[in-house]
Amino acid sequence: MKTLRRGFSLLEVMIASVVLSLGLLGLVALQTQAKFASYEARQRTIASWLANDMVERVRINRDSWSAVGTVTVNLAANLPRPTCAAVDGTMSACSAAELRNADLHYWQQALLGASVSGAASSLTSPIGCVVRQANNALMVGIFWAGRQNISDGGGASSAATLINECQLSTTNNLTRRQFILATTL
Repeated sequence: MKTLRRGFSLLEVMIASVVLSLGLLGLVALQTQAKFASYEARQRTIASWLANDMVERVRINRDSWSAVGTVTVNLAANLPRPTCAAVDGTMSACSAAELRNADLHYWQQALLGASVSGAASSLTSPIGCVVRQANNALMVGIFWAGRQNISDGGGASSAATLINECQLSTTNNLTRRQFILATTL
């Protein structure tokens, strides 16, 4: 009499384990990409906040920013706090030049991550650029280094103008990230 055997053969078990292993490897790769995308999104959000912060500073102190020109703020620039500005952020009897210097000082501190608890910088090697053009046009750019190379479309006219104005060398730098905010005051 012939008996029917029920169960899995060794070959079926091996095939199932290979399929399961490939699925788990896919999930690990997906988690890695999600973590990287989350980091990039956080950096872009910080850059957006910093650019908007500077636009609002210029709008509030419009008279001190009336001159057309370019200002670049980076790690190397040591922008001291003006004497009319207190440590707690209050200001009294500041001239237009001192208000502008205070705006740049506090913006540099934000770029460097001074307000972030436990972190040296919220962006890696940040550079900020403010370009006040004729007709009340204002462009604020934040440039920083990303973790890995990317390839973007690049070449937008406002970005090229800002890069030229700030004299930043960003050609062939695939780790460079940028956020540019153009507005009219």
